[in-house]
Amino acid sequence: MRMSWFFGGAGTRRAPIIIALLVLINALFLRTVDPVFFSRMRDFAFDSFQRMQPRLYSPDTPVRIVDIDEAALAAYGQWPWPRNVIAQLVEKLTKNGAAVVAFDVVFAESDRSSLNRMTTTLGGFGDAEAGRRLSAAQDNDATFAAAIGRSRVVAGFGFDAKGGKDPPRRFFGVAFAGDNPSQFLPIQIGTVKSLPLLVAAAKGNGSVNTDHESVVIRRVPTMFRLMGQDGLFPALSIEALRVAQGASTYAIKSSGASSEMSFGQKTGIVALRIGDIQVPTDAQGRVVLFDTGHREERFISARSVLADEVPPGELDGRIVFIGTSALGLKDLRNTPVQDAVPGVEVHAQLAEQMIEQKFLARPDYADGAELLYLAAIGALFVWLLPRLSAIKMAGVAVSFIGVGAVVPWFAYSHFQLLLDPVFPPVTLAAIYVSGSVLAFMGAERDRREIRGAFSHYLSPDVVERLARNPELLQLGGEMREITVMFTDIRGFTTISEQFDPPGLTRFMNRFLTPMTDLVLSGKGTIDKYMGDAIMAFWNAPLTVEDHAVYACRTALAMQVRLRVLNEEWKAEAEREGRRHTPVAIGIGLNTGRASVGNFGSEQRFTYSCLGDEVNLASRLEGQCKTYYVDIIIGSNTAAQVGAFAMIELDLIIVKGKTEPECIHALIGDVDFGQTPRYRALVDRQALFLAAYRSGAFAEALESIDSCQTAAETAGWQQGYYAMMRARIGQLIQDAPQDWTGVYEAKEK
Repeated sequence: MRMSWFFGGAGTRRAPIIIALLVLINALFLRTVDPVFFSRMRDFAFDSFQRMQPRLYSPDTPVRIVDIDEAALAAYGQWPWPRNVIAQLVEKLTKNGAAVVAFDVVFAESDRSSLNRMTTTLGGFGDAEAGRRLSAAQDNDATFAAAIGRSRVVAGFGFDAKGGKDPPRRFFGVAFAGDNPSQFLPIQIGTVKSLPLLVAAAKGNGSVNTDHESVVIRRVPTMFRLMGQDGLFPALSIEALRVAQGASTYAIKSSGASSEMSFGQKTGIVALRIGDIQVPTDAQGRVVLFDTGHREERFISARSVLADEVPPGELDGRIVFIGTSALGLKDLRNTPVQDAVPGVEVHAQLAEQMIEQKFLARPDYADGAELLYLAAIGALFVWLLPRLSAIKMAGVAVSFIGVGAVVPWFAYSHFQLLLDPVFPPVTLAAIYVSGSVLAFMGAERDRREIRGAFSHYLSPDVVERLARNPELLQLGGEMREITVMFTDIRGFTTISEQFDPPGLTRFMNRFLTPMTDLVLSGKGTIDKYMGDAIMAFWNAPLTVEDHAVYACRTALAMQVRLRVLNEEWKAEAEREGRRHTPVAIGIGLNTGRASVGNFGSEQRFTYSCLGDEVNLASRLEGQCKTYYVDIIIGSNTAAQVGAFAMIELDLIIVKGKTEPECIHALIGDVDFGQTPRYRALVDRQALFLAAYRSGAFAEALESIDSCQTAAETAGWQQGYYAMMRARIGQLIQDAPQDWTGVYEAKEK
């Protein structure tokens, strides 16, 4: 069964709407399901936002990191250090006024370097006296615990599946409003804890885990729960803030709490309060890392602290996190802004955010708002596709796609809100592209139909010659010099949108008929019609003296006839109450030797021409768009029609060629070529091109105004000089070192 309802007639016009609607429906379904891939794409986009505008680091925020860095390891030996050295570090930090000392380290085992730990080993050699003395020696762990007890220290513990099942010690109470927060928190299986002796002397105990769900740390839990255990366990950063404020309780607000609209659904945790600090979280109690990237200003080497080289007041009242940036200790993490930052810096950044009250948040309404925007604008796209021209629809698409990308950036940069900048714009682009491609395919189908209809017609000259010489009905050809013409309607797709198929056929007939008449009356041969384009040549099959002159006269006559046609079409459009789009054509002419004859197969062939000079004529027609002129002729043609009015435009290497071609704009006939105003324009143009080709771009730019004035006086008002002004401006900016005065064409 043929699906003519879809691919033909009115179905062709419906096809872009149907496909665009299917794209929209599928996109809405996928956005509702929201597979992991989409959330990852959002994360990558939000990472890009943070890289473009990271959180500003403020050295006044009372958070510092004491770093067990390479310098400290070089001074005090490999890690782990003896606990009496770490005790000295704590004491010196306390002496320097640190408000809290938080360890991003788990001291899970006793210090083996303590002298009293050597009793068993020496006793094995029978030295009882040495063993007794060693047993009485100071225990480094006890020394460290004593230092902790004289300070305000937060010990560290870690969650690990291979760890023990006993819960870490808690120093706080928890109050919550709304649903019990335990059900929303990430569950851990086992723990690795610091020595009870050390924890007992501390003022707090926090988790060193950042619990990253991917290779990049984006969201960090504030609270954890342990499988099979009651109670909650805080992250190191918030425990440090609690101890710094002397608070005894965490207050957690969840769905179902007063003023929280959850419509009976258990949507998760909303916020956490630590003393006077309110911390908004996602549903799982996580804080989005608002990254500054690695900042050396927040680090102080442990060597400097132990050597009493810290400037006075530098640590006074600060929350100090102790961790390591040494590569060998492998505590490096990737963050949205930077790769391989010390893990302790993540804890410090979270504490900074909480103190500064700078948070990134994806609001509860984000998913719904994005879905609604996508549905509304997507439906508008589907509705507008068959009603707007290609140019207007492109403008609408660019506008709304731009809004979909710009609004999330504005929300991030001004309000620290995270809205999806990827899926809505990509979906709208897919809707536009899918519908536009099908519309374009419909226009191309119309072109093919026109080509097919006109391909059956030969030039009357060829028909007459074949009638007189039937032996010419065979494949083959001859080499001879010809002048080749290519023409093409600018913006044919947009123009074709004004008509239904019968109307488009009538339009093309009204255009092609007079243009064909001009070619044939000017002793030319129509090679073929390519939709809206015409290919013709002179001096074959019959010899035409001065064929380049006839071709140029025909090209000028075609532009004059087109102006008359445009007036007629405009008047008709006004009478019918529809929009009129002016029709413009570009014409390329080139003269040279080519193979001319019958080409094709035994079943079907056509009289045509082939060769590099033919291809060059086609390329010259394409450059009419680049240089904003109506007719471009090659150097061979220009040499044969020297009396015509023409303006040298440029030296150019067209697509498919390696040698530059000197191209000219044909602007008038022989009579116009004798006028003073034309000669003045030629002289100004020569000075301009000399400066341009020699690389004197500033001088060339200055001469454009005089050229443009001369062109207006001569009645040649084209966009060429505006284009050259822009090109020279770019050349001045790029400052090319190998400038040869030759422009390499970017398009055919």
